[in-house]
Amino acid sequence: MIGILIASGEYWDREALKEELREERFIICIDGGMNFAYELGIIPHLIIGDMDSVNPSIRDYYEKLNILFKLYPKEKDKTDFHLAMEEIVEQDIKEVSIYGIAGTRLDHTIGALGVIRKFIREEKIDFAHISFGKGIVGYVFRDTVSISGKTSDIVSLLPLTEKVTGITTYNLKYILEEGTLELEESMGVTNEITESPCSIRIRDGVLLAIHYARVT
Repeated sequence: MIGILIASGEYWDREALKEELREERFIICIDGGMNFAYELGIIPHLIIGDMDSVNPSIRDYYEKLNILFKLYPKEKDKTDFHLAMEEIVEQDIKEVSIYGIAGTRLDHTIGALGVIRKFIREEKIDFAHISFGKGIVGYVFRDTVSISGKTSDIVSLLPLTEKVTGITTYNLKYILEEGTLELEESMGVTNEITESPCSIRIRDGVLLAIHYARVT
């Protein structure tokens, strides 16, 4: 089973979410992500958060459907997103698709990436897809990923740990063979697909690969 998290950030691909929901998924709405779910006609399995950015009428709608709510105080030591990731682990889900962590609150985006890194580094989950906007997908992983796209699509490789070592790329313009990327460097930014699918394999660390697809 793959999990889906819907948060309240503005930048993500609605069509990609609707396409993904053609398959069975375990859906968690994070606080104001409930508003987006309502707009798309999505019935989540769980709604979590402090409810500080929720439309009251939409909350009432889901409460009448007997959707499970897990409510937390506004003042707490973990973000709603962090708590939702813990729920994913509780459900023994190893792969998650994330919508709505990117938006005008850059602090929330950076904080969420740190949480994702932690859960993957600690092997609590194996893989995360992140929608950053229309045709923009991030992949966070610790072993390998395959990305389908078009020739000349941009793929950037960004380390989320201090170092990512043993990086080998296939079908990317700038080749790495057992290479290393460091958190404070920028060498992995802006590579290009030469043949689809491209793939990236790593030996140690956590890597974020962002694919900018050409949207027609």
